[in-house]
Amino acid sequence: MRQDSLSKHFEAIGARVKFGPLKRPRWPRNGQLAPYTIDIKRDRQGPFFDFGLTDRAPEFEVLQVVPKERHLLLFTSEGERFLCGHDERQWFVAELAETVSTVRAAKRALMPAAILERAGSIKPLKLDNRRNVVFKRQGEWFFVPAERDLSGRTILRNEPLMRNGRSEPHWCEELVRIGGQTVYLFGGREYTEEELREQFRRKPRLRLIMSRETRIADAEVYVRGHVRHPDHATIVLEGWHRVMINRERPAGHSSRIVFLD
Repeated sequence: MRQDSLSKHFEAIGARVKFGPLKRPRWPRNGQLAPYTIDIKRDRQGPFFDFGLTDRAPEFEVLQVVPKERHLLLFTSEGERFLCGHDERQWFVAELAETVSTVRAAKRALMPAAILERAGSIKPLKLDNRRNVVFKRQGEWFFVPAERDLSGRTILRNEPLMRNGRSEPHWCEELVRIGGQTVYLFGGREYTEEELREQFRRKPRLRLIMSRETRIADAEVYVRGHVRHPDHATIVLEGWHRVMINRERPAGHSSRIVFLD
């Protein structure tokens, strides 16, 4: 699809788009630098979808546009699919792991499996709402009412939720974490103890310059009270809720779910 045609589809959902050469490749794919990136950037006129392209970039096609919802489904000639749209206060782009052809199917593909198992209890239109009887959602995070007894557990206060080291945290008033794995954050990436030792073995000088922050990844997490993020309306969770992350496909970097220790 030509760039002017692609721009018109984005204009239909109220978005701007820019195309340019990919100057600083960030995400390796299968051991090779990505031939393109899709990002949200900002200029004097506000946010826009930025396509960074190389001479190896694939062709792009829009499978469906839903102007009322301000969403569209993007497809590449390499078979990749992206849901692009607006959520509360910001534009987003999410890569999908499933083969879908509609915006509604793309939204379902991003929902955690545990939530889809309960989806039969509500009408499909209500499942698209950020708040329903099954969950409350803030961005990529889903909060499901929990039946688990958490009495006696350590309650952490003002704790962040982060998909990875590059994401801006969602701050939780009260949080309980069960299990998980210790990781170390450096340069926007998370390393396990084994990965960190390998980095030091290959590059001994990193021991001198590497500022390490400890995190806990892949824990079972419950929150209650206020959950805040600058790009989303604050939500209030009455009682404990299990935290789940959407099923966005990680773009070559870590897909660990990270919580501050």
